[in-house]
Amino acid sequence: MVLKNLDDNMKNKEKRQDKIAVNQAWYQLYKRLEKDRLLPDKTDFSAQHRKAATLRWISIAAALAACIIASWFLMQKPNLPDETMLALYNEAGAPTLATMLEDGSVVYLSTQTSLKYPRHFDDSKREVTLQGDAFFEIKKHVQRPFIIHTDRVSVEVTGTSFQINCERDAPFLLSVREGEVKVTQKKHSQSLTVRAGESVSLDTEQLQLKKSTAVFDDYFNYILFKDEDLAVVAAIINAHSDSLQLQVDPAINKRITMTFIANSNIIDVTEAICNVMNIQYVQQGHIIFIQPK
Repeated sequence: MVLKNLDDNMKNKEKRQDKIAVNQAWYQLYKRLEKDRLLPDKTDFSAQHRKAATLRWISIAAALAACIIASWFLMQKPNLPDETMLALYNEAGAPTLATMLEDGSVVYLSTQTSLKYPRHFDDSKREVTLQGDAFFEIKKHVQRPFIIHTDRVSVEVTGTSFQINCERDAPFLLSVREGEVKVTQKKHSQSLTVRAGESVSLDTEQLQLKKSTAVFDDYFNYILFKDEDLAVVAAIINAHSDSLQLQVDPAINKRITMTFIANSNIIDVTEAICNVMNIQYVQQGHIIFIQPK
């Protein structure tokens, strides 16, 4: 039994090291693009610059990301067992990192923020662990509450959108955009219900309710997708588009790394994606159908 435990510990250590290696590779890629001035300038939102920067960034990032991922997987041991827990980390200075969880909930991770979550949620509840600053859009499921664990506070919802800041050296703060959230202080089991337009902070070990002054749009100005399924990318972009909507053919099973700038021309973004992935699109009214050639 002792030998088995030692073997399990070694395997878990190797998995953690693999995760760190992948995140370091992504960080090196981002810094390289930033150094070579291949990332869009956050202070320049002109239409011409936005189109050129988007095309250049998507093309180069997709190509380099494919090389990094391929190289990393070639170095790994074959037939690795399926992991039950996944970890996502957004490096310092990077744009907001967006991903969609198994249940359809979307998470936007700010800089230096980590999220741990299961590959498959439990049938009775959905649990994740957060460290840092993030915005959540939780898919409504009354019978399966969504629970977020932080160092000092737990958060429970069934379907809503809200922001959490639980950085190590900053006071806990949660602000609700839609719906309501139950927040519980772990040490004294104090609980409060926070509704849309309200915030709750943890001051002197007590939860304090107040009117929200949060600016949620800051999470969506620059969105980074890192080796994300194209259908997921389209779904998240659609959530931030008031006009055109993207629809991806189920036959396209491809992943991409790219940034999306708020108020970008959706046609420009679609053209860049199709050029990189060797696919095509057809527009019918306000729907853009992305399909194989």
